[in-house]
Amino acid sequence: MTLDLSAVTDSLIGLVKSQWTTAPIWAELGGSPGGPTFTPNFTGLAPDAARQQPGTQLSMYLYHVEPDNSQEALFWQAQMLQTTAGEPTRFLPLALNLFYLLFAYSQTSYTEEQEAMSVALRIFHANPIVRSEPEASPPWELTLTMEHRSYDELSRLWQATTAPLRMSLVYRAAVVFIDPDPMPSPAPAPTHVSVAAEPAQLPLGGPGGLPAVVGTVRDGSYTGPTGLPVPFSQSPATVAAGQTVWLIGSDLGVAGVSDQVYLLPQAGGEAADVTAWAVAADSTTAKFVLTLPQAVGTPPAAAPAPGVYQLWVGGGSPGVQQTVSVPVTIAAYVDPAAGPVLTGPGPFTVPGAGFIPGATEVLIGAVALASTSSVPAAGEFSVDPSGTSLSFTPPPDPSGMTAPLRVRVNGIESDPALWVTL
Repeated sequence: MTLDLSAVTDSLIGLVKSQWTTAPIWAELGGSPGGPTFTPNFTGLAPDAARQQPGTQLSMYLYHVEPDNSQEALFWQAQMLQTTAGEPTRFLPLALNLFYLLFAYSQTSYTEEQEAMSVALRIFHANPIVRSEPEASPPWELTLTMEHRSYDELSRLWQATTAPLRMSLVYRAAVVFIDPDPMPSPAPAPTHVSVAAEPAQLPLGGPGGLPAVVGTVRDGSYTGPTGLPVPFSQSPATVAAGQTVWLIGSDLGVAGVSDQVYLLPQAGGEAADVTAWAVAADSTTAKFVLTLPQAVGTPPAAAPAPGVYQLWVGGGSPGVQQTVSVPVTIAAYVDPAAGPVLTGPGPFTVPGAGFIPGATEVLIGAVALASTSSVPAAGEFSVDPSGTSLSFTPPPDPSGMTAPLRVRVNGIESDPALWVTL
């Protein structure tokens, strides 16, 4: 989204405004007819300004903004360091956490103040994920959570606004990504190259005549719940069976020196020669392009089980580590073919690769499902002993929302692939 924080504020206010007349509280209070007994003025004004408006006020006031450095770091790409068009941070999204003060004000009725807060609390609790309007470009989504603040902290906040204390709550909206500056256009490809030395005289990139290995990078995308592709970039990379990862370095693929690629489990064990995974047509001396096999088993004929691994390049003596190793994590593959959104009570069966009974976790949004060995009931999942599929039945609540299906095996979470409408 562009740099317009008011668009987020308007979406949160609009969420309450659109559901005000259908809020369950009106039927529960036994009013006749069953509609609202009053309608406040929905606003984003600060406490001192809201008090100047006539009638009952319900305000979602943005009072503080913080950067989310951990989320920004997920988007870091090494090639940004090589640009000469400006500081690299210009080309990264600005990740922000927004903090809102929710309060109600009425000059004559404490009942209307507290009923307005009751309606807003239930609506925000039932909608922890807030998305932009369908016509927004680009679309965005964020999570909304109630934050704990001490009475003393809230008192100081109200004193700063020079307004008497009212019942209030703090909500955190995260993560809001502000669009970065566009990346500069790449330099045109050279049409002529002059080489002053024989190839054999060119120095290798690493110490002692060995290649240099920088890290692992993966550029990919997944289909979001709206059906639109969502691109992402990872470094260090997480990859699954059938997917591709880049091993970045210099002077790679030099025969007899760095023409072999090895994979070693971080937990220990034997290193496996996975040179057969290299896509020769796409690999260069600056990168090895590795595609994991579709099945899961023993490398190199199959992708290894999900976990944390180390990659390095070498040559000469088989299996001898000749460069610094770099990390890569391997996840289970979740087949997105049935999606992107699964609708209905379930159970659903999801094919894939690398699901391990006893080491697999399944979550719907932030709700963890319980493991079972039989047909899963509501809020349960089971894993086929072959490791090629899992079945689950989503929990019944909270109904009316769409949440991501999250799969972790050995603590490694798979790419987003499917969403579930509850």
